[in-house]
Amino acid sequence: MDVKNFYAKHGISSPVALFDLLSDTFYFAKNSAGQFVCGNKLLQEKFALANAEEVIGKTDFDFLSHDVASRIREDDLAVMSGQLVVKDKFEVVVGVNGKLFWLFTTKTAIRNRKGVVVGVEGFSRDAERSQNIIAPFQVFKSSIEYMQTEYMNEVNIADLAELACMSLSTFERKFKKHFSKTPMQYLKHLRIQQACKLLRTGYGIKKAFSETGFCDQSYFTKEFRAAVGVTPRQFLLEVEQSKRS
Repeated sequence: MDVKNFYAKHGISSPVALFDLLSDTFYFAKNSAGQFVCGNKLLQEKFALANAEEVIGKTDFDFLSHDVASRIREDDLAVMSGQLVVKDKFEVVVGVNGKLFWLFTTKTAIRNRKGVVVGVEGFSRDAERSQNIIAPFQVFKSSIEYMQTEYMNEVNIADLAELACMSLSTFERKFKKHFSKTPMQYLKHLRIQQACKLLRTGYGIKKAFSETGFCDQSYFTKEFRAAVGVTPRQFLLEVEQSKRS
């Protein structure tokens, strides 16, 4: 499919230029294969592109870590199949140069003139640009940033609770409520994300797990597969294949 002629081919109107004026919201549209067919100027800024046209034809896997992109793709497929409604879903995404984005994402299916689903479109509001939205989550900012910098070391949940000025039980309860993960689950996810990054940049499996806080390779392999869907070795093979293609 010619991604540049996506809207004309399906007989639907293309997004209006007004989306480029949004100051706190990324707009995106993708075809059924996950390729971007449209993105506003803020999306261009998020991916550090020279112009918005550079996003066309690419996928989330071109810009984000494998596990994050996989999770987004799963949501997209579920939205297109009608199995999932995504409205103001809170996401923490690491973009280019390690920048942390706090996003509230809403998605809907794109239908052609015959009513057939041909893609997905949506908005991701940058929570840091919308202080009224981030207020309930702001209290966790120091804890999240601490995990971002200390993930490779032993992290004490009590210390994270102290950073948030909460008791341990309150911190764990509120963290899970807002992030749909316990603090330890979030930390584990972060470690897997960083391990994926190391594997993509040429690190071996042993060094990748030892530098991301995992105690042994078998446990790392188990958790990696549960989060990413493939073993670290299979992930490395995919990376090598993508480099050759």
